[in-house]
Amino acid sequence: MATWRDLAMPRSKEVWRELRGLRTAVGGPVQHDMDRRNVFVSSLEQAQQFTEAAVGAGAATRPVQIFYALSQFGRAIAASSGLLGKGEWRLTGHGIQTRNIDASQGLARVAVTPTAKGSFPGVARALGVQSMEAQRSVSLGELWPLIPEAQKVPLPDSSGLPALHFSPGGLVYRGDDRWCRLSLSPVPQDVKVRSQVDPLSVDVFLSRYPSMSGWSHAPDAPDSIQWRLQDSGANELMVFLPSGLDVHARDADGRKEALERATFYRGPSDSYVFPEIGDMGGPVHPLLAWWAILFGLSILARYEPESWAGIIDIDDSSAANAVEHLLEEAIVVIPHLALRAINDVSVC
Repeated sequence: MATWRDLAMPRSKEVWRELRGLRTAVGGPVQHDMDRRNVFVSSLEQAQQFTEAAVGAGAATRPVQIFYALSQFGRAIAASSGLLGKGEWRLTGHGIQTRNIDASQGLARVAVTPTAKGSFPGVARALGVQSMEAQRSVSLGELWPLIPEAQKVPLPDSSGLPALHFSPGGLVYRGDDRWCRLSLSPVPQDVKVRSQVDPLSVDVFLSRYPSMSGWSHAPDAPDSIQWRLQDSGANELMVFLPSGLDVHARDADGRKEALERATFYRGPSDSYVFPEIGDMGGPVHPLLAWWAILFGLSILARYEPESWAGIIDIDDSSAANAVEHLLEEAIVVIPHLALRAINDVSVC
C-alpha cells in the first residue's frame, strides 16, 4: 500500500532524466577537469546500464547488477566532489570485504568488514561523512534496519538499531529555556516495554544516535516518557532538543533548527536520524548502509550460488521476501540517493 511518503517521491523516470542532464550541467570540479569529467560521464552511463540490467533480472543475479550500479555511482560522486583533491577522487578497490559468507545460520549473520582504503571509505570522504570503522565486522542483520524501505519487510533475526523518522514540531518554552519538540519512529517495541520499568533504557537507546545528544524528556517532567501509537502500529517517541533561538522565534524557526540534527534521506521532507555503528562517533550515512548490504548480497550471489538460491527460495526461505523487497526498492532508491549526493557534493 502506497504511503504519503511514497507519493511525495519523484518517479524513477524523473530521477534518471535529472541524472542524464547532469552529464553536461553538473557543477564543481567536473566543470574544469577533463579527467574528472570523463570518469563522471562514463560512470553514470555504466550505472544506468547496470540498473537497467537489474530491472530485467531475477533475484538470482539482481544484487550483482545493482551493487555494481552503486559502485559506479560512487565513482561519479567522488569525481564530482569538491571535498576530494588530486589523486583522491579516483576510486580503486571495493574498500569492504566479507569475513563470513556462510549463510547456513541465517542471512542476518553474514558479515561484511570495511577497510581503511578503497571505494567504500573514499565515497564517505567524498560525502564529507564518517565511514564505518575499518576492520570492524558488521552483520547484515545489524545493517538491515538502517534502510527505511527495508523496515516494511524486516529480515528475520535482524538485531540492529533502526533509522528513525524525524518529525519536528514547534517550540516549547519553560522559563528562560526553549526546546524544540520532535517525534521519532519506529522505536522498537522492546525499548518501549523496558521503559515502563526502567525509564533510563530510553536514554541508553538514544545514546547510540549521535545527532540526538542533549535531548530531554518533557522539560517540565524529566522522568516522564511520552509515547504515541501510530495508525501503522509503530511506536512514536516524543523528545525535546535544547534550542538556541531567541524569545521571538516562531515554531517554523524551531522546526528548521531541529532539522539541522537530522539526515535528509530522499528529500528535505524525508528526514531521519541514524545510529552509529560501533565506535564511529557519528551517524552512519544511509548510502554507506546500502553499499554494505548490497556488497554482502552480491558476494553471496556471485560466490555462493547454491546458498543464494536457497536464500531467495520464496517457498522455503523465511528471508526470501525481505530480500526480494530490498532489491526491488534498491532499483528505485539507489539512483535517487546518488542524484542527491552528486548535487550536494558538486557545490562544495
